[in-house]
Amino acid sequence: MAGVYRPTIVRYILNGKRVDKGTPGARKVRVKSKTFWGRVPDANGKPKPVSLCDDEEAAEEMLSVLKKRAKRISRGDADPYEDHRLRPLGEHVEDFQAFLESKGNTAAHVALTVQRITAAFDGCGYKKLSDLNAGRVSAWLADRRKPKTDKDGNPIPGLGIASSNHHLVAVKSFGNWLVKDRRWPENPFAFLSRLNARVDVRHERRALTQKELGGLIAAVEKSEENFRGLDGSTRAMLYRLAAMTGLRASELASLTSASFGLAADPPTVTIGAAYSKHRREDVLPLHPDLAARLRQWLSGRERVSDEQRAVLAFDRAADAKPERLFDGTWPMKAAMMLRADLAAAEIPYSTDDGIADFHSLRHTFISNLAAGGVHPKLAQQLARHSTITLTMDRYSHVGLLDMNTALDSLPSITTPEAQTMRATGTTDQAAPVDGCTNGCTEPCNHNRSQPISAISDFQKPVSQPQTEKPRFSAKNEAFYGDSDASEPVKVSGLEPETYGLKVRCSTN
Repeated sequence: MAGVYRPTIVRYILNGKRVDKGTPGARKVRVKSKTFWGRVPDANGKPKPVSLCDDEEAAEEMLSVLKKRAKRISRGDADPYEDHRLRPLGEHVEDFQAFLESKGNTAAHVALTVQRITAAFDGCGYKKLSDLNAGRVSAWLADRRKPKTDKDGNPIPGLGIASSNHHLVAVKSFGNWLVKDRRWPENPFAFLSRLNARVDVRHERRALTQKELGGLIAAVEKSEENFRGLDGSTRAMLYRLAAMTGLRASELASLTSASFGLAADPPTVTIGAAYSKHRREDVLPLHPDLAARLRQWLSGRERVSDEQRAVLAFDRAADAKPERLFDGTWPMKAAMMLRADLAAAEIPYSTDDGIADFHSLRHTFISNLAAGGVHPKLAQQLARHSTITLTMDRYSHVGLLDMNTALDSLPSITTPEAQTMRATGTTDQAAPVDGCTNGCTEPCNHNRSQPISAISDFQKPVSQPQTEKPRFSAKNEAFYGDSDASEPVKVSGLEPETYGLKVRCSTN
């Protein structure tokens, strides 16, 4: 088989410029190619021309490698990853981008993921697949997290742990794709783990109170300011939806009139798989009050034509025009938008509990579910979280008053002795009277008999010698008779005196 060679190329020139064959007046010119070529047997053993490079010596080495590889293929022991190993890393990243787009991901998600992968690979100096190394990525992220200073000596905060984790997730997803697409035997970043973002919280979010949420919506409905195409009425409905459904900004931005099934029982809203965080279509129920307000708001939208209103039967009409209800670039500045509206409503953006950005409306939704006694599993499903821990730990904000209210539901601890006293009616004389037959509402001031074990030491009577006569007050002489008598004498015609009954006053 021949070695490297430079093939002859036929070109057509007209007035010094290259033109297509058949152009009138064109001149036919034969020139030698600058690139060396060679012939390599294909899978069937037939020679196939391949382009090599401009240097003859290097071209001969490349041809020798390709011929050896062809022999291995013919024997059945070829490296299945050799073709991918020789390609530049940038081409693999471009193929991964096309893969993400083919899955129906949003353009913003694809661009952000590729941006993070490219930043990490450029920072590590990767050029080919064989350069991929987990340790270098870990060191690069660690360096990015370190605080630095600018040329004027001003401090520059390092990359947050949450952002560092996002870069790591993007790089690991690229490694998983390499394995699934049979481009590499294993994910080189598989053993890298995300760091605990809770130790470096840059923005602690808080949930809005019902008073704050109501004041915000009331102020925004009266607002004449527009924010990136959203007027006050539209922003008010946007905030209502976010606080009563927990939808994220990107999910809200994807909604059209066809997303709502307001005639269903119960009313629903549907999030497309391309916009849902877990890439699955979500159908969520709507609160009746929210559904009623949506009907009124949709019917009054000025940009909906008369024809569309006829179609809008407040059901998921398939032929409704997919015009987005909250269109525009506002999701990129959603936090800025809400902050301005909070200031207009005189509601603090930041408190001791944290800040109130747009994602805080989702925190408000989940916290209200927890405060309303919704079962944690149902709250997880409504929030569409993968784990119940995420729902209850990160999104359920519990305040000191909430905890105090929860403590009020605990039963009192009653000792066995107190339970016996309650059953027999022998309770402390200072105890309140429950269900007194005389209608008492205050603690009883009458004397009650009580066991010695229920009286404190300083209240217990001193034991008297048996030789001493029983003490009887003058008030009780009528009942006991002669005070000098050793035994009491009952007075005829009277009922015996009773003491200490919890449900009625003593007759004494």
